[in-house]
Amino acid sequence: MKKTTSINRNLTVGLIAIIVFFILQAVGVLTMGRYTEREVVEVARKNTVAQVDLADLSTMAQQIRRYEKEYFIYVNNPEKRTQYQKEWTGTMEKITALLGRMRANGSSALSADDLSRVGQWTAASEFYAAEMTKVFAEVNARANKMQEEAATAQAAEEQAASTKGTKTKDTTPVLEGTRMLLPDEANDLIKAGKDRFSADLIKGVATTFAQKSEATLALTTVTNQGFNKMIYGVMASVLIGIGIGVYLLISLPKSVTEPIRNLTTLVDALSRGESTKPVASIKVLEFKNLSAAVERMRIAQELMLQRLQKPR
Repeated sequence: MKKTTSINRNLTVGLIAIIVFFILQAVGVLTMGRYTEREVVEVARKNTVAQVDLADLSTMAQQIRRYEKEYFIYVNNPEKRTQYQKEWTGTMEKITALLGRMRANGSSALSADDLSRVGQWTAASEFYAAEMTKVFAEVNARANKMQEEAATAQAAEEQAASTKGTKTKDTTPVLEGTRMLLPDEANDLIKAGKDRFSADLIKGVATTFAQKSEATLALTTVTNQGFNKMIYGVMASVLIGIGIGVYLLISLPKSVTEPIRNLTTLVDALSRGESTKPVASIKVLEFKNLSAAVERMRIAQELMLQRLQKPR
């Protein structure tokens, strides 16, 4: 048994479906746009924060290596040696503090892989600092020893001169004592530390900075992918809308034209006095009353014909 349909109901359902379709389409486009925007902004923020820290770390790493070289060059100059040791120590403190902030990752700018690399850089920095501290200790110890030896030699000369009544500067043999490290010797002492510092930290920072730069440049790809998804969503919703329209275009006219055609044929037959079959029940709600009226008219016509055909 066919279910009774209604033109008004079908039209209402169709219009509601179209309205809902447009609402969903708008919500989908807005959501996809916001999602893409959020992804791009968040990636850009993280990369910018990370690149700032990496740039600072790279600059300080280059500075500390320069202070190291200057220290070795002026290792025999107490004033400059002290100056560059101070510069080196201050820069290492800044590097240590920056690495600590990066490991804390308070801005969430670094990924798990980035944090693993920061851990390697911290270990390399600590090893380099420990090795350089040994060099400072060795140089300072030699400097103190040389001062002591110089003071002892001067005292011996003064004592000998006062004893003999003459200066013995040219006659007293010079004893070989402690000497300061040569630049090459000091450089050899720090070789393991500086090599690890350069390989792990300096090169690692440069590589990571390049990766962040590439990721920032790749944001155009992320944006394009977001817009492509949006376009696909719009196309899918358009197809759904077309499907709804086609359904309404087929179902609504059919629900109107078919009952009218059937009733027109029946009424035309009745007008010519032709005997017709009972009016079939029409499943469209709006035509039920009309079909019932036509059926009553058919019955009335049959009864009238039967009375006319009876013998008088």
